[in-house]
Amino acid sequence: MVLFAGYLLARYNVLGQQGTKVLSALSFTVGLPSLMFSMIATRHITEVLSATGLISVVTAVACMTIFAAAGALRRWGTRRTVIGALTTGIVNSTNLGVPLSVYVLGSATYVTPIMLFQLALLTPVALTILDLADPKGHKLSVLKVVTTPFRNPVTVAAILGILLSALEVEVPELVLAPISLVAQMTVPLMLIIFGMSLHGLSLRGGTGDFAPTTLAVVLKSAVQPALAWVLAAHVFHLDQFSTFVVTACAILPTGQNVVLYAIRYNVGQALAQSTAVITTVLSVPLLLGAALLFG
Repeated sequence: MVLFAGYLLARYNVLGQQGTKVLSALSFTVGLPSLMFSMIATRHITEVLSATGLISVVTAVACMTIFAAAGALRRWGTRRTVIGALTTGIVNSTNLGVPLSVYVLGSATYVTPIMLFQLALLTPVALTILDLADPKGHKLSVLKVVTTPFRNPVTVAAILGILLSALEVEVPELVLAPISLVAQMTVPLMLIIFGMSLHGLSLRGGTGDFAPTTLAVVLKSAVQPALAWVLAAHVFHLDQFSTFVVTACAILPTGQNVVLYAIRYNVGQALAQSTAVITTVLSVPLLLGAALLFG
């Protein structure tokens, strides 16, 4: 329904031609940093080291590596390849993962390692690469390379959150409350932006989008869940319920924040949007199938 609301805003041009761009800038510079800081700083960073969390990290990195290798071989471009790799590695752990974890699996802690990995490690690294991959081919100075992560609000928020979490510093409620309040706008805002971006979208994208989109969908909806099941059942020897948890988390579709990054950096928008739409549709029968398979 929130996606549909965003679609209607774009369909009837309620926010004007620059609506998506303005909302994306608001989410990227204010909402996401607030969400990242409030989430990481209030959790213990070692939560990401659980067995289920480790499997989620390994499967995500494996699929991203495969896409990156394909992008290098096919010369899809650094920025476009980064966006494509993110579509296979970043799952919708917030607005689909949390409800799934709470109402189906019984606890929100199952998706916490995924969220921490994506927010604290994967996203800052990816955004730094996007910042450094200068499309105009300008020569980068050492100073620019070193300071790039500290000029990105999302990365800065992650670094501060990690430091406070590692040092076990409790953020005063007077400071945390307004940040958490602002963070609450991020998920619905990203959904609205995603819905707006769907207006006029063709799943075929441009002439060069079919191959990367197909690869991203196959990696996200087929390879990652299968790899998660193999690791959980045959490598870590987890019980049936834990195996279902890992597999279900791997089935989660591409997160809407990847679409936000694509819009923000003006690269791979059709790739990100199409992959997010297709994997979201596929996630429903895949989750039902996994539930039946694992009882």
